[in-house]
Amino acid sequence: MPRFVVQQHYRDAEDWHYDLMLECQNALVTFSAGVPPDDAKGLPALARQLPSHRLAYLEHEGEISGGRGWCKIHDRGTFDWIDPPGHECPIARVGETACDLLDHIVVRLSGEKARGVYRLKRETATGADYWRLRREDDEPQPRSRNPSKIAPPQG
Repeated sequence: MPRFVVQQHYRDAEDWHYDLMLECQNALVTFSAGVPPDDAKGLPALARQLPSHRLAYLEHEGEISGGRGWCKIHDRGTFDWIDPPGHECPIARVGETACDLLDHIVVRLSGEKARGVYRLKRETATGADYWRLRREDDEPQPRSRNPSKIAPPQG
């Protein structure tokens, strides 16, 4: 099964977000959003597709190269591609650093916090990089602390 990770990405006290990364062949298709998938009160949410990341980010916590802040893992697990069916990455083309996705994808996340079916649909009115992240089912979520501002690393 393909893997996913949700990282809390912190640059400074005013610039933080969550990155949802989905394993797609030998890269991680990445979306940045203000809330994690397990925050039902925050969904639906606007998400921006970022350049694909290396598979090493499935386990990465700490400083990000190039002075781009730091991250820690908020959630991780496996997932299924629901739509398009067939448990295959729904891409139109895979480049060295990017996957060109079809206009929507539906996945079933099986994580420590996020569990259930989620849809990402391209928002054509806002540009090709923007997507709407929406919960598609009512599967109960495990109890977790309410997501809040990310504190900078100590030390």
